[in-house]
Amino acid sequence: MPSEHESFNTRMAKAMNDRDFQAYEALLTDDYVGEYPQSGEVIHGPKNARAIIEYYPGTLPRDTLDLKSARVGATEARWVRTPTFTVVRAEGTGNVGFSAMQSRYPDGSTWWVINFYELRGGRLARSTTYFAPLFEAPEWRKPYVEQRGPTADR
Repeated sequence: MPSEHESFNTRMAKAMNDRDFQAYEALLTDDYVGEYPQSGEVIHGPKNARAIIEYYPGTLPRDTLDLKSARVGATEARWVRTPTFTVVRAEGTGNVGFSAMQSRYPDGSTWWVINFYELRGGRLARSTTYFAPLFEAPEWRKPYVEQRGPTADR
């Protein structure tokens, strides 16, 4: 049986992947605060957090695509895909936890999304999120490490 933290993160990823903005917003407390330390941004409240997901470049109306497949949108100038999220690991004790997700972005790149968070009443009250792209291991480290496969497979 999945833990509370696994279940919560699965619901969060599903809401983002389905672009169910109402469900996403409902997962956050009214006084939610999210931090992105790498860019220095602080998100106050569920409406602002929702707007970041809802207005991500490439977002389309829900009824224009089969949301079970890759999402693609077009303008006359370019094609854009919305990001997709996969929970890799989620653990916690009590109301404090962390999650590791992989996110595929519109340019085709895959990034790790690492989130340290606090739940309150089963909803996200606080989060600190880090974003990191996948990268190839440098040659000099090869004698000292096990390589798990191509970057795209991790």
